Amino acid sequence: MSLLTCASEMKRKALCICQGGNSRSVALAYLLKYYYDVDALACSWEKNTSETIAMLCDWAETIFVMQPEFREFVPEQYRGKIQVVDVGEDRWFNGFPELLDLCSELLQRLSQGLNSAGQ
Repeated sequence: MSLLTCASEMKRKALCICQGGNSRSVALAYLLKYYYDVDALACSWEKNTSETIAMLCDWAETIFVMQPEFREFVPEQYRGKIQVVDVGEDRWFNGFPELLDLCSELLQRLSQGLNSAGQ
């Protein structure tokens, strides 16, 4: 079954899992949201706790993993929801340096404001 067939026949909530949750899963979630009108979230198996992953897997009706070996990071009771979209190892980075710099600056300002408010 192709990705397009899966996406068009799947239910409305999808979780996309990759190692870092910044490139492959984000790209797939973007396509599902904007081209297939699916409520899709990107998730990292490496950067999220097992509790967070379990909560998201429970929420999702379909779980896309970006490499077959990522199945092992989905709690066993949710593995029946898995579809593999094997794009291979991560060789992309979706970060836009200018946007990352701006967000970093704004987070620092927020952090300073929060620290000042707590004093």
